Amino acid sequence: MLNLDKFKKKEEEKLKEGKTSLREKESQEKLTNVDYKSPGAFHIEPEYRELIRKQTEDEARNFEESIKAEGVREPILYWTHTLRDNTGARIVHTVVDGHHRCEAAIKLGLEYIPCKELKFSTHNDVRIWMLRNQLGRRNIGDAEKIRIALQLTEFLGIEAKERKKRQVQGFNAAADKKVDVTPVEVSEEQNELDDLKKSLNIDPKGRINRAEEAAKIAGVSTKNVTKMKKVIEKGPADMLNAVMDGYLSIHKAWTELRAVELEEKKKRARKTKKVEKDLTPKQVQALINDASLIEKVSRVALAFRYPDTSFDAQNVNPSHQHYNDFTIRFVENNTEIKQSKFVDVVQVVKLNDSELSPLVIGYQIFSTFDDLQNLNSLVDLSSSCHKFYIVVDESLLEEAKIQVEKQNLKVGIITTNPSPKVNVALESHYIELNEHQELQILRESFFRSL
Repeated sequence: MLNLDKFKKKEEEKLKEGKTSLREKESQEKLTNVDYKSPGAFHIEPEYRELIRKQTEDEARNFEESIKAEGVREPILYWTHTLRDNTGARIVHTVVDGHHRCEAAIKLGLEYIPCKELKFSTHNDVRIWMLRNQLGRRNIGDAEKIRIALQLTEFLGIEAKERKKRQVQGFNAAADKKVDVTPVEVSEEQNELDDLKKSLNIDPKGRINRAEEAAKIAGVSTKNVTKMKKVIEKGPADMLNAVMDGYLSIHKAWTELRAVELEEKKKRARKTKKVEKDLTPKQVQALINDASLIEKVSRVALAFRYPDTSFDAQNVNPSHQHYNDFTIRFVENNTEIKQSKFVDVVQVVKLNDSELSPLVIGYQIFSTFDDLQNLNSLVDLSSSCHKFYIVVDESLLEEAKIQVEKQNLKVGIITTNPSPKVNVALESHYIELNEHQELQILRESFFRSL
């Protein structure tokens, strides 16, 4: 095994004799006052690894060849801290710069690589330092700068809230008594981070304007940041990659996305156009007092309730009552609950003299295309009725059928026209209610009839 002291001495002699490549000469300053550790001594934190740009296969291959020929010339920068996980707590040297170098050194079996320790106060400070460090890379385009700056402002936003919290706590402490604070020695990198935090414009609620701060950090306009943010959040992967690689400008990508959004907005506006007329009170009265409709619904309900009885032989002589909002109460899981305020009418139909339990029918009137998109809000409500119908104008019938099928609902559809005349365009399912519900409905309908 290679002796570390001899390894260090050999490296120092090589530098003194000038036996270095151009790349190695550029790294001499960084190699000053560094330590040497085994690549396996470092911890790669997956979360930190995700903050740096991934190498392509060709880049990784060329990088390994370079390290084979010249060794690791730039030190691995690491942070020593306590890591707590499901295995317990332990001291680790977490890489904050040089992940690719460290991984390549492990793969190539190098025994020692140069390294340098940095000191930070928190994990969030490490994230901020890593992203800020990436902004210092050469040959980095505006799109990449903005992407990194937006990530950076996300973590700076956390710091802004903490800073506001500390200010409040400090004010409260000062109001109680004066506290002597002993100065603590702070590392150079921590000082730089503290200066960055102090430069933030924080509003009274402890928030920052991410677009403005990202523009300041990246050295670009706020408009460009706003446009790039939309590309990152709304753009497809191929568009984002094209922008990051420089094949598509930020403005061009944003313009394409904006055009798609405007077209979708126009489609929604056309689709949600209100029908010229709503259902009139006269049509609603026709609906709930239509004897033939009530008899038809009652026959269907009895067919489900008594499957062994002939449909035509059933003696249906229905009588009915109807109530507005909140007059009917149902029982679910032994708890009494009120009717939904979105139901227009609830009918309690007494099927015949021999049938003790009534038939409960719910109706909900829909007047626009837009309302029909939210039919699934009726799921819980319709389960409290034996049969449930949505009532629409004939012009909305096809859209209503599409939405009932699409949302897999057990409701029926009744149409109306100016006659007024009602028609069952789609029959409702029959839902068996539990004993508590039916008894409660019977009790309520009995007292209402008094």
